[in-house]
Amino acid sequence: MKKYILVGLAALFVTACGSDTRLFQQAKLATSKGNYQKALSLYNQLIKHNPQHAAALTNRGLLWEMMPAKTQAEKNKNRQFAEADYLRSLDANPNQPETYNNLGALYMEQNRNGDAIQYFSEAIERSPSYFRALVNRATAYSKVGDLTQALQDFATAAQQRPHDPALLFNRALAYFDANKYEQAIDDLSHAIAVQPQNTRLYIERARVFMKAGYPAEAYDDLTQAIALKPQEALSYYYLGDLMYRNGDKDFALGALVKAKELAPKYVPAYDLMGDMLAAEDPVAATANYLVAVKLDPQNAAKYRRKIEMMKTAEGRYRITTTRFFPQGRAYNAQGQRFVARPVPTGAQTATTRNVGRVTTRRR
Repeated sequence: MKKYILVGLAALFVTACGSDTRLFQQAKLATSKGNYQKALSLYNQLIKHNPQHAAALTNRGLLWEMMPAKTQAEKNKNRQFAEADYLRSLDANPNQPETYNNLGALYMEQNRNGDAIQYFSEAIERSPSYFRALVNRATAYSKVGDLTQALQDFATAAQQRPHDPALLFNRALAYFDANKYEQAIDDLSHAIAVQPQNTRLYIERARVFMKAGYPAEAYDDLTQAIALKPQEALSYYYLGDLMYRNGDKDFALGALVKAKELAPKYVPAYDLMGDMLAAEDPVAATANYLVAVKLDPQNAAKYRRKIEMMKTAEGRYRITTTRFFPQGRAYNAQGQRFVARPVPTGAQTATTRNVGRVTTRRR
């Protein structure tokens, strides 16, 4: 699951005269209408006529990133084309902060965070108040574990747009990764106050509440996310995880079944269900791990190890207890469950904090 949201990629709008202008404007219009193949054809014509047209190269690079891909291999190929266009654009005009930002964002998408930081820095050097590049570099710093540098960039960006939801979202996730849960909750609550219909914000705040030990608040956020967007699989995925940890196995499995119905290729749902079932139903657990192997061959060894662990009672116990109850055993080595924990619901569980206390990537 991708947690971070890029603040944004940027298209360029400057162009030359005459026929170049006409082709450039037609390509931008086709892109805005979602007619990517037509836009690609127009940019190809323009670049063939003027190979040093930096703005067209940058925009074609962005277009390659926007192009729908049926397979991961096709997506990777499109990324290669985008990278080549951005680099050609910078050769033609090395003073475009937008192109450096886009290239950095591409590298961050590929987890090349060191390269991403370098290009975001180039963008910021040319435009010190460039909001997108500042938040993107902060996000890249947080992904490599440099929270100090990340927070410096977030602070600089916040001087321009303190209430920007993308800034708040990404800073919250940086706080989450640094185990600073209270600060993460504050930022996500602030973002929700700005965008109360944004389902993703409720899902991410629920994740933080779960980690911070506030199951009732997490439950409320996940049910709110489902109310806003019933077809969002992630809401059911995290709801299943939450409810299992709090003792309601049947509810949890039902939520995961729903998540798999909505996103049948979402591998973590199969892995999570396998871990839930490991101690009590190793056959069903194995079936879920086998689906994960098929959908995620790059990480097949991880799921095959779990399949092997299904052969012993100790292995089954270890999978379930290690994932869900590291603070204390919920199962013994024979797969027998200890006393279940109470199920959190908005009506049954008193909240321990005021989640509405805040008054105040994009491509």
